[in-house]
Amino acid sequence: MIKIGIVGAGGIARYLHIPGYKKIPEVEVVAITDSDEERAKILAKDFNIPRIYHNFEEMFEKEDLTAISVCTPNFLHAPVSISALNRGIHVLCEKPMATSVKEAEEMVEASKKSGKILMIGQNQRFRPFNSMLKKLIEKGELGKIYYARGSYLRRKGIPGIGTWFTTKEMSGGGCLLDIGVHILDLVWWLMGMPKPNYVLGNVYANFGPRGLGEGGWNKGAKGKPIFDVEDFAVGLIKFENGSTLTIETSWASHIEKDEGNYLILGTLGGAQLNPPKIFKDLENLSSNIEILERSFEWGEGEIEHFIECIKENREPIITGEQGLMVMKMLMAIYESSEKGVPIEI
Repeated sequence: MIKIGIVGAGGIARYLHIPGYKKIPEVEVVAITDSDEERAKILAKDFNIPRIYHNFEEMFEKEDLTAISVCTPNFLHAPVSISALNRGIHVLCEKPMATSVKEAEEMVEASKKSGKILMIGQNQRFRPFNSMLKKLIEKGELGKIYYARGSYLRRKGIPGIGTWFTTKEMSGGGCLLDIGVHILDLVWWLMGMPKPNYVLGNVYANFGPRGLGEGGWNKGAKGKPIFDVEDFAVGLIKFENGSTLTIETSWASHIEKDEGNYLILGTLGGAQLNPPKIFKDLENLSSNIEILERSFEWGEGEIEHFIECIKENREPIITGEQGLMVMKMLMAIYESSEKGVPIEI
C-alpha cells in the first residue's frame, strides 16, 4: 500500500489531490497536517483521513509515508519538500515550485541526494488537448516551433487582498507566480522546453493597491490589507534555438472577460487552446481543424502519473529540474522589470 500524507488543507488539496488519490485502489491517504487545525479536521472528516497533525515535521516523524502532496502557501513549498526528501519521502509539490531560484535549487539537490521523486504540480500538462498537441508536435506535425504566445488574464480575480496570496513574504509574487506559472510552463513544454537565452519583462500593480479587482473568494482578510505584489505581468523570452515566447497574465485588468489561451506557430502548422484548434495546409488548402472534445477538467491525471512513477521508479513528466528552469524564467521577468534591462539566463 502506498501511504500518502497531505501538507496543507486548502482548496487544491480538497479539489484535486485528495480526490485523485482516492480514485487509486492501492493508495491510502493516511494523514493530513495544517496550521489551521479546524480546517484540517473538516477535510479529514470529509475524506475519511484517519490522522491529523498540527505540523509537518511531526507527521513525517510519526507516519511511515511513501509520499506527500505539498499544498501549502508558496513560502512553505521548499522547506516542506526538502524535509520530506531528506527523510526518503517522494514529493508532489504544487506550483510555483518555490519563491526563489535558490530555494528551487535546494529542492532539486535534496531530490538528487535522496534518490526520491520531486514532481511539480503543473496540472495543465495533463489536460486532454494539451497532451494530444504535445504528441503531434513531437511527431513533427507542426514543423519547427518558432513562436508561441500564452495568456492567462482575469478581469477581477485577485485571490483576497491581505491574504498570503498578496503578501510577498509568503507568496514570493503575485499573478505571475500564481497563474502565470501555469501558462509559462505549459507553452514552454509544448515548444519542446528550449533553453532560454534572455528575458525581458515588466510587472505592474494598478488595482490591488487601490483595493480593487478582488475575485469572488478569500474576501474579508483581517488586519491591514497588504498588497505588495503585482496584478499584471508581461514577459518576452528568447531561446537559444532562435524561438521566442511571450506571456501575459493578470489578476485584474480592464478586459472583456477572463481569458486563458495560447497560440503556437510552427513551420508546418499552428495551434490554439481556446477554442482548441489546429491550423495547417492540407493539399495546399488552408485548413482549420476544430477539436470537438472540449474536456477541460482539472488534471487529475497528474496524481495517477505521480503514483505510477513511484511504483515503476521512473522520472515524472514534470521534474524538479524543469521546475527550476521555469523559476529562473519567472524570476528573470521580475528582475528585468526592476532593472529595466533584459536578463540573461
